[in-house]
Amino acid sequence: MKQHCQNCSSDFTILDDDLAMLKKLSPVVGETTLHLPPPSLCPECRQQRRIAFRNDNHYYKNTCASCKKNVISIYSPDKGFTVYCHDCFWSDQWDGLTYGKDFDLSSSFFTQFSDLRKQVPRLCIFSTQSENSDYTVHSSRNKNCYMGSSLIDDEEVYFSDFVFSSSDSVDCFSCERMQLCYSCVLCEDCYNGHWLTLCFNVTDGMLCFDCKGCKRVLGCVGKRNASNEILNEKVQPEEFDRMSKKLLTDSVFRKEFEQKIETLRATVPVPNIWEIGSENCTGNYLLHCKNVHQGYNGKHFEDCRYGFEGHKNTDCCDFMRCGNNELLYNCANIIELISGVCCNLTYQCSSMLYCDNCHSSKDCFGCFGIRNKRYCILNKQYTKEEYEALVPKIVDAMRKEKTWGEFFPPELSSFGYNESKANEWYPLDQREALHRGWRWSEFEQALPDDLKAIDAKDIPDDIAEVPDDILNFILRCAISGKPYRLIPQELAFYRKIGLPVPKEAPLTRMMALQKRQTSRTLHKRSCAKCSKPIETTYGPERPEIVYCESCYLETVY
Repeated sequence: MKQHCQNCSSDFTILDDDLAMLKKLSPVVGETTLHLPPPSLCPECRQQRRIAFRNDNHYYKNTCASCKKNVISIYSPDKGFTVYCHDCFWSDQWDGLTYGKDFDLSSSFFTQFSDLRKQVPRLCIFSTQSENSDYTVHSSRNKNCYMGSSLIDDEEVYFSDFVFSSSDSVDCFSCERMQLCYSCVLCEDCYNGHWLTLCFNVTDGMLCFDCKGCKRVLGCVGKRNASNEILNEKVQPEEFDRMSKKLLTDSVFRKEFEQKIETLRATVPVPNIWEIGSENCTGNYLLHCKNVHQGYNGKHFEDCRYGFEGHKNTDCCDFMRCGNNELLYNCANIIELISGVCCNLTYQCSSMLYCDNCHSSKDCFGCFGIRNKRYCILNKQYTKEEYEALVPKIVDAMRKEKTWGEFFPPELSSFGYNESKANEWYPLDQREALHRGWRWSEFEQALPDDLKAIDAKDIPDDIAEVPDDILNFILRCAISGKPYRLIPQELAFYRKIGLPVPKEAPLTRMMALQKRQTSRTLHKRSCAKCSKPIETTYGPERPEIVYCESCYLETVY
């Protein structure tokens, strides 16, 4: 069926399989099935709304409202939220039910939920079971990490996102089991690799794309089990060493070298979809997935649709940054939830509807900040019978407003659009964001007054020429002009590898990492070798030679 997006006004198609999934995911409360309607927004606008509820890169000094301890928080102090440190939040000294409200069927659900969430305390930053990793969010089991999101089982990983089981690495995105790596995207099992994209089992590599099982490779594309190669050509070890040093210490030479890599990439075929061990999937960057429709950057997805950046999800539709879940619809930032509709930041729960910041709870509707609860609505306790009678009435009222099944509206996000991850994926200026109903943050974290500022573009290319007292300076980003500072551990990492000090601020670098991926839109094309019809995120205007999976595998192996 055809649908007209209520946000961007584009037309989109709702497939029969989409409708079947909506039927499967429609929650049952008591004996009543709460049928989910077809979405009113196109897939991209649905994702934009969800991702605007996530802040990965902006950290603020705040104060615990309970014990008055200074904390690091993803919420700037000007927002007025009641923020608790970890000890106070997880203590028994408060209960989310204290803030419970009676539900008014004559008033909008979102209005009542908005009033509730303004009052309930919230955790300053989502980070658990970690040591010396205060500046990490949505992360767990880390040691000595800094400025990272979705870091799991990492040690000494800085300025990175969606990185698992890695160590001694900086500026990485969507990587796993990396060591001594810098500025890598969609890579696994690499050692001493820098500026790598879609590389697996690469050691001592730099500026490579789609390489596997390689050692000592520079600027190589599509290579398998190669060693001592530069731009896909065999070289002597001495020449490799000479080029490696020059690339690390001469930025002008490196830019010229990167142009040669782009010329090489235009001659090497790419697959229509980057996938490993996957079956019956569309989308891109899928590892060990099965029966996935429009999945992007997912691992171990099965029977999922419109899923973005997650791990181990089954029977889910329209979700972002979710892990170890089943039966989710239109959810974001979820861990271990079985059966959820339109939830955000909900962990270790089941049968949750329109809940946010909830933990270890079950059978709740429209709750915020509760723990270990069941049969609650707007943080008020009900009996099982009362809950099962009231929830269908609330859903009927939402159907009349045409909001049932829709994610929380933009004005309920806890962040300004420019603070959220949405601005990384779908950049908007302040005027356009406000016009579309988002908020905008103008809060600026104060920097020390006693530090001098220098332009990052003036920093020497050779790390050996950079003095230690650079730690005492504020650097101005060469692209955005935004101020940033180096931390001692970061400078030590650059010295250990011989890498140049980055001349861009961390957020600018993260935006650049995102751009090293293709779009999240599928285009119909034909295989450049056999002419078989294919779907791919490489648009027809792009220069890449795109092959179907069979032709690609025949070419590279």
